[in-house]
Amino acid sequence: MASLKDTKRRIQSVRNTQKITHAMKLVSAAKFSRANQAVLAARPYGVAFDRIVGRMAAGVENLEGMELLRYTEHPKKLLAAVISTDRGLCGSLNTNIFKAAVRYARENTDQGCEVHFAALGKRAAQFCRKVGFKTVLEREKVLERPGYHSAKAISDQLTALFTSGEYDSVVLIFPEFKSIMTQNPKVKQLLPVVTPEISDEEHETLNFIIEPDARSVLESMLRKHVVNTLFRALLEGGASEHGARMTAMDSATKNAKEYIRKLTLQYNRARQAAITKELIEIVSGAEAV
Repeated sequence: MASLKDTKRRIQSVRNTQKITHAMKLVSAAKFSRANQAVLAARPYGVAFDRIVGRMAAGVENLEGMELLRYTEHPKKLLAAVISTDRGLCGSLNTNIFKAAVRYARENTDQGCEVHFAALGKRAAQFCRKVGFKTVLEREKVLERPGYHSAKAISDQLTALFTSGEYDSVVLIFPEFKSIMTQNPKVKQLLPVVTPEISDEEHETLNFIIEPDARSVLESMLRKHVVNTLFRALLEGGASEHGARMTAMDSATKNAKEYIRKLTLQYNRARQAAITKELIEIVSGAEAV
């Protein structure tokens, strides 16, 4: 049985840990508020942008030759961009993403495809090295402060790998933010671009006057669509990270409080037993005299 001194040291150690987890929860709460607002603001814009791209694609008579729309019926080489955090202590967030990546790799490998990875996040890079996945691109701190310029730099690299013919398809594997408690791993195709289908009513209103021509404008819009899709995925990942860490640190703080209560009870019982033993020895000594 641990001595009173050891138990007291353990109580102080757990109390210090509790202070750290509580502070981390408060920091994540402040960051989550900003990240959540960014996600909510980006979603309507993304939906509207996708509709515009779909309407423009429907208005172009011949889409053949557009490299971002190049579809391969039987793909042989695939690239998966895995978005993860740089730090841990965020529950099962990264674990669920990595499980989705392994599942994606296994399913396509069974069909005869070769799957490579782009690790966007320190934990993703560590995971790929650990399991032996080949990575063609590694980036860190992608979720620290997701920005449009950083998303464009990454998307330009992914687009170049696709347009060069090195890969037949590029997908994103990232945490989709639902709530503070729920972040689901999602696999979304990035390239080739899948243009949204439009309704018959929208098709009737495709009387745009486009300069210089619809085809060149659509090609520019498709590149912006790729950047926008990646940027939204990074925003979703940032909100998911802070939400998951908030939840994890809140749970750790509560567990530490409960553990301190149990250790304090154990300490008081041991202290009471030691006092009782000393009193018995004093009384026994007095009676012997």
